[in-house]
Amino acid sequence: MTPVVPARPLLIAIVLAALVGGGIVIAVELSSDHQTVRAVWASFAPAVGWSFIGTGLYAWRRRPESRIGALMVLLGFAWFIYALSAANSRLVYTFALVVGGLWGAIFLHLGVSFPTGRLTDPMARTLAIAGYFVFPLAFVPALLFASPHDLGCDDCPTNLLLIRHDRDLATVLTGFGALCYLVLFGIVLAWAIRRWQATPPIDRLQLTPVYTFSLLTFLLVTVARAGAGNAAWWAAFIATGLMPFAFLAGLLRTHLSLLDAELRARLEELRASRARIVEAGDAERRRLERDLHDGAQSRLVALKLLLSSARLRARRGGEGVDAMLGEAIDELDTSLSELRELARGIHPAVLTDHGLEPALQALASRAPVPVTVDADADAQLPGNVESAAYFVVSEALTNVAKYSQATEAAVAVRRTDGRVTVDVTDDGVGGADVTRGSGLRGLADRVAALDGTLSLESPAGGGTHLHAEFPCPPPA
Repeated sequence: MTPVVPARPLLIAIVLAALVGGGIVIAVELSSDHQTVRAVWASFAPAVGWSFIGTGLYAWRRRPESRIGALMVLLGFAWFIYALSAANSRLVYTFALVVGGLWGAIFLHLGVSFPTGRLTDPMARTLAIAGYFVFPLAFVPALLFASPHDLGCDDCPTNLLLIRHDRDLATVLTGFGALCYLVLFGIVLAWAIRRWQATPPIDRLQLTPVYTFSLLTFLLVTVARAGAGNAAWWAAFIATGLMPFAFLAGLLRTHLSLLDAELRARLEELRASRARIVEAGDAERRRLERDLHDGAQSRLVALKLLLSSARLRARRGGEGVDAMLGEAIDELDTSLSELRELARGIHPAVLTDHGLEPALQALASRAPVPVTVDADADAQLPGNVESAAYFVVSEALTNVAKYSQATEAAVAVRRTDGRVTVDVTDDGVGGADVTRGSGLRGLADRVAALDGTLSLESPAGGGTHLHAEFPCPPPA
């Protein structure tokens, strides 16, 4: 799924809504007839909501592939609704008592879906759904029979759900609601412990702060809802205020764990690349030994025998010596040609003596199809980059000759913005693959050794385009 980054108009709308929501909460808290410490609540209540919304927006933009940021924003607005329980209006007060419980449900959703924000685990999905029922609705039955005194707030408005006052029934139903909280907490705790134990050590870095603060807050809210008093509520609210930073810390640790995994993958690829380079070096040495043995060495041995025969014949009268010496010269010319070709494969003299553009022109002249070369003859490149570019073109043109069935090819080498790019294209049958065959794979390793990249586009029937890039800062 493509990550969705919040657009600027949406960000502005969320920020404005957060400011308005926080302003309403401040006004409600300061005008409340039943809030004991109005000034403190007027500061604390909007600050908690703003902290969730602010850190949520930051996380949303930094980690758009995760839904955690969006959930944190929703939790911040749900907290504003909960804070409206300080209202003097019976309607607003009742609405906050019921709907305000959604902040706990979203809070649980955040915890069980961290760090992706997606409920992929069936048990996590079940817990989140249960939370959306338990947190808003667990104490609604008690509201049907509870007076303000039964709810621990003599000065609060009478809730609109009250059908008749029954203190004993209200107490039983309040206990039932607290039991629902406690049971859900126990199940969540067991699930979190199992998940934490099953998580690799590096990934525990991201889960530990989130699980610790989430479970602590959940426990404190459960104790407070069971009637433990204001001290438990204040502890729960303080833990809630710290939660967005725990989530943010977990997300940042997630980023670190992803970087660690990427680094490990790169190290594994580096080890594999080094092994392939060693293997390619050994194979190249064996090829050179075989070519020397089967080519120039065999011809030189034959030349030695021919010259020995000519010397013996010269001692016996000299008849036929001239023809034998001519044959020896031809054999020597052939050996020299083979040695030059072998040396060219190791490192071409024209590259060292005249530079990259003439060396590429020499490669093009030996290709079996017409090849156009576009390279700056005056470009001064570092020796390692020049050599790598040459062998990229050499291997590409070799593949053109062997496999492509092309009628023409083109080579372009350019240096721009501190990078050298090499492009080789042909109009052949396509179907080339870097992962198949040692030639292109060896090229990829050679390019990677210079912190470069190699890419290949070769659709069947659509020709082949080989592209390599090397960092090449301008000379000082």
